[in-house]
Amino acid sequence: MVIEPAKPHAGSMDHLVALADLLRDSRTDAAQLFEQGLALLRQTLGVDQALLTRVTDLGHEVLWWTSSSDTAMAGIINAPEKGFCPFVIAHPDRQIIIHDSAVEPIWCQSPGYLELGIRAYAGVALKVGDKPMGTLCVQHYAPYTFTHADLALLKTMGHLMARTFESENLKQELQAALEALELSSAIVEDSALLSTRSGLPNRRYLDIWLRSTLFLARRRREPMALALWSQPLIPGTQGRLAAVAGHLRGGDLLVELSSDQYLLLLPNTLVSGAELLLARLHESVGNHPIGATLWLPDGKDMTLKSALRRVAKAFTDANREGSALLWNHG
Repeated sequence: MVIEPAKPHAGSMDHLVALADLLRDSRTDAAQLFEQGLALLRQTLGVDQALLTRVTDLGHEVLWWTSSSDTAMAGIINAPEKGFCPFVIAHPDRQIIIHDSAVEPIWCQSPGYLELGIRAYAGVALKVGDKPMGTLCVQHYAPYTFTHADLALLKTMGHLMARTFESENLKQELQAALEALELSSAIVEDSALLSTRSGLPNRRYLDIWLRSTLFLARRRREPMALALWSQPLIPGTQGRLAAVAGHLRGGDLLVELSSDQYLLLLPNTLVSGAELLLARLHESVGNHPIGATLWLPDGKDMTLKSALRRVAKAFTDANREGSALLWNHG
């Protein structure tokens, strides 16, 4: 017999009041809606954590979250694909509801329970058109019985966040197009933004690129992975570097930081995603030692300076140890 833990459960009317307050307070700011909406779900339902995830070319990633314990979040943030969200994406037209994964045969052998310890879960897909682009979910580390009011609030919040998600995607695409146009115009007007040696963007280009990139990264609290390596510019190197630059994701940037030294910046990328991309980089440019670090450009680390120090140290240590890839987590 499972004894349900006590929880501060609100009735359906209280849920609606909380949702109305959220809409009134955050209707003009998507980031505020996501942050406050997740906090509302966690507090109103009395669960351990609430997550907003999205699906990218690299798989699932946690975009926004709120949790009663930062330690408990480490596993799901580093490997969201081990949670239950991929099942939501696979069945986007219905809610996935788990009251106790330890005793439900379909879930008791899942990594979400065995590795992450999630006992209770409820999630909905966030769809843009007919395509699921992410999930909204709540998770609990003990058995939990979701009421009809809980699930109705989750579903309504999912619809609201999906529309906001769609709007933000359109804004991001427009902003990216404007930034690309601005950079293209700057390059035409000022050839000094490109290295005459490698043909890659140089440090001046990086400074312009950061102005627009960091605004969104800070607003969304998105990490950026940095990778640094060195290789001599011998015949064939320029072509290999150009091929790497041509196959980067839309938001990534490869620059010549100094003579024979190259910096790859991967916005909104965690360690696991960065390692996939850096493995492909090794295949393209050769097995040169790479130093890497994660940078969260927030109030404690607003400029690139400290992140460059960390990645430079990682690069130095990788060369000394003969390591193909070495991370400095600061």
